[in-house]
Amino acid sequence: MSVLAHGIGQSQDLPLPLDLVLQAGAATVVLSFLVSAVLWQRPRLGAAVRRAVRSTWWRLPLQVVVLVLSLYLVVNAFTGSRGPENPVTRALFVWLWVGLVPVSVVLGPVWRIVNPLRTLFRLLRLPAAGLRPVPGEKSAGRLPAAVWLLVFVWFELVSPGRTDPVVIGCALLGYALVQLAFATVRGEEWFARGDCFEVYSELAGRLSPLRWRNPLAAVANTPRDRGLAVFLAVWWGSTIFDSASSSPAWDDFLDRAGNPLLYGTAGLVLLCAGVLASVRWMAGRLDVTASLIPIAVGYTVAHYLTLLLTEGPAPGLIAGLQITLILLGHLLAVLIAHDMALAAGPARPVLATLADELPVVLLMIAYTWAGLFLLFVR
Repeated sequence: MSVLAHGIGQSQDLPLPLDLVLQAGAATVVLSFLVSAVLWQRPRLGAAVRRAVRSTWWRLPLQVVVLVLSLYLVVNAFTGSRGPENPVTRALFVWLWVGLVPVSVVLGPVWRIVNPLRTLFRLLRLPAAGLRPVPGEKSAGRLPAAVWLLVFVWFELVSPGRTDPVVIGCALLGYALVQLAFATVRGEEWFARGDCFEVYSELAGRLSPLRWRNPLAAVANTPRDRGLAVFLAVWWGSTIFDSASSSPAWDDFLDRAGNPLLYGTAGLVLLCAGVLASVRWMAGRLDVTASLIPIAVGYTVAHYLTLLLTEGPAPGLIAGLQITLILLGHLLAVLIAHDMALAAGPARPVLATLADELPVVLLMIAYTWAGLFLLFVR
């Protein structure tokens, strides 16, 4: 399988007919909402998030290993083979982009610890506070990381040179230089809001059980800023675009229209913008952006599952796992959104809060259908 031939299934791989799978998806969301409405009538996820269990002896060796491996991959991108056997392609698009999500879900936000850019920043003894920190700059939150994530997914899904190791090496080197330059000017904490991979790992890591609290509480208490919704929209929207652009219908359209670079770029940007607009419009006055995290995680792992399972299990088993991951992500999202709605208006009648949640439930049903449909309809 090509590294860029992402994990897409077919309807014949499904353990049930597609229409029943779609009905099961809608039923999962609706039943989750109804059960939570009856049994979950006060906020339960608002407790302060306690710090993760800390053990630091392994950090320095792992930081050194990741830095050395990163330097090797960049050098090898320029000096090694220009064919698919060059490891830099798989390292970027599989080990990092795909593998970082399940690793972070299990172990927490590991990229913040092993980020080779942070390690290099410290080795070079660059100013931790930055040469010219800007007061109030953190108000933009994760917006810089969202912009860089859009650049990365464009490179992965649309760029004509994305399979050339030399082009990948130039992209990695350029990204590292720009990130280090911004961190030098704004301070080391720039990486926490400007490095798309660190933010990617941090959000997925909020579902990690390796903390002294309920993982759902960590998601519900995700710090909210102007960039969170944009980052999640790019994350999930780009994965949807990856599925859609793998369909015969998209290939037929490009054959007729030509110019795949233009239409690919436009399709990616418009789809991410559509996800962002749908979240903000359907949610109304409720800010339930953080509830999208388990949806994004579940769909990402489901979408790329065949890249992670290299031994090639039966297609039916993979399809079942993909369905389970998508439905589990939406079930958790419903519970988190419900708790956030209760916390936003503790003095309001429960029925009024539930009425506010209905657009969110409809949106999640639409997302469930879209995720399942794009994974399996070919």
